[in-house]
Amino acid sequence: MSTTYLGGDQFDDHVRARLDDLKPAERQVARFMLANPNEVLFSSAGDLGAAAGTSDATVVRTAKALGYSGLPELKRHLGQTFTARTEPTVRLSAAMENLGSTGSRQIDRVMADSAERLQEMQRQLAPEAVEEAAQLLLDARMVFTWGLGLSSVCAEYAAFRLARRGLVTRHCDDTGFRLADALLPLRAEDAVLVYVPARQNRDVELILRYAEEVGAAVVLVTSQLSADLESRVRVVLPAPDSPTKFTGETLTASIVTDILAHTIAGREPDRAKATADLLTRLRADLGERK
Repeated sequence: MSTTYLGGDQFDDHVRARLDDLKPAERQVARFMLANPNEVLFSSAGDLGAAAGTSDATVVRTAKALGYSGLPELKRHLGQTFTARTEPTVRLSAAMENLGSTGSRQIDRVMADSAERLQEMQRQLAPEAVEEAAQLLLDARMVFTWGLGLSSVCAEYAAFRLARRGLVTRHCDDTGFRLADALLPLRAEDAVLVYVPARQNRDVELILRYAEEVGAAVVLVTSQLSADLESRVRVVLPAPDSPTKFTGETLTASIVTDILAHTIAGREPDRAKATADLLTRLRADLGERK
């Protein structure tokens, strides 16, 4: 999972250091990117090619020549630099300006951003990582789910989805001192499914440290992974974020959850079917046949 760029170099430093290695047309695109970072964030390869006086293919080649897997990864690096250097209100203003006020433009921008993120997630998501994570969750006595900030929604969704596949789950949305209480029942036979976007805080640190202490396996769903985090979890599942923030952090994380749920059902179809039958019977007792 690619999450860092040359030891944390800023985007402009990264690009300038490679200008001399580029072909003339690529250098033209790279210089345009350096001069117009906002336009790069919010434009497609075709739009950038036209603005830079080249083509969409040249834009993609430039991104790869600069060491990225493609334009989406370049945008994420640029987005990290942009976020670090600007206030949230400035970023919001830039996004709103590029979204425009017409419904058709907003639909196009949001749909394009969604598609780009999903394509990048498909590129990053290794089948063997999904399979390992699914097996860890299947083998666990109980799956403890937790998410940082808005990602708590994904963690709760995971608890429901996995429970409907026959797993014993427990969602926790506590923080601080209440999180400490919630961690007390955790055992070595359990698994921890944690949803953490690019940022990290003391709650995440506490969960990882205590899981390591008791021997519980951790599956981490994240948009950005540090070397420190990677060494402390069993499996990492990438959920790329949006450099433009046109789409929310839960988009890719919720799809990772769906992939896990389907993988688990495929491995234990009898358990999943028995659980579905039980759920149907319980709902029927309530007069809800859904």
